[in-house]
Amino acid sequence: MKPHFLAAAALLAATTLPAQADLVGSPAAITGPRNTIDFESYDGLFTTGPESLAADLVFTGDEGTELGAYVRDLGDNGAWGAGNHFVASGFVGELRFTFGELAAGAGAFVNHFALDALEGWAVVVSAYGDNNQIIETHTLSIDTGFDSYGDGRFVGIDRATADIRSISFKGVGVVADNFTYTSAVPEPERYALMLAGLGTIGLLARRRRA
Repeated sequence: MKPHFLAAAALLAATTLPAQADLVGSPAAITGPRNTIDFESYDGLFTTGPESLAADLVFTGDEGTELGAYVRDLGDNGAWGAGNHFVASGFVGELRFTFGELAAGAGAFVNHFALDALEGWAVVVSAYGDNNQIIETHTLSIDTGFDSYGDGRFVGIDRATADIRSISFKGVGVVADNFTYTSAVPEPERYALMLAGLGTIGLLARRRRA
């Protein structure tokens, strides 16, 4: 392919990529009410899902995924384990979390397998909208050292509106723990119904006392 065709293809690809925003590096940076899944209720369950982690959260993964994993060799990124259970992909795979209600933010404490002799080992974090289209994606490498144990970093996405249907972590030997996400917040119409219901209860109570 000629160079100018390659340049045009690259430009087209760039213009069709979702808009980027900064990743958040702490669960506290995810705004709104939060729920956290620590995977301690699982003990070495190999599954591709779907697996219900909570009433409003479903997990799926590729072949070799383990819920409640307790040890993983991450190559030059050290090892994970030390009594905490976590979720781990197969050697190459995806960990995906799908919400019952659209969420505004989600993230997890993550790491991945790495070899210093081979560059390019990374985790791809993507948020998907209600139509399963990527609305935000990020690629990042994590370097925690060959002698580290249980190290990593929190990686999350926080958006201005609740438009995330699912979030995924893809890569080589990806591990994740303490998955945190925003819980559903009642819509204005629900607030109105709740207030109306409370008002009715109060009116009935007054009539009974009269």
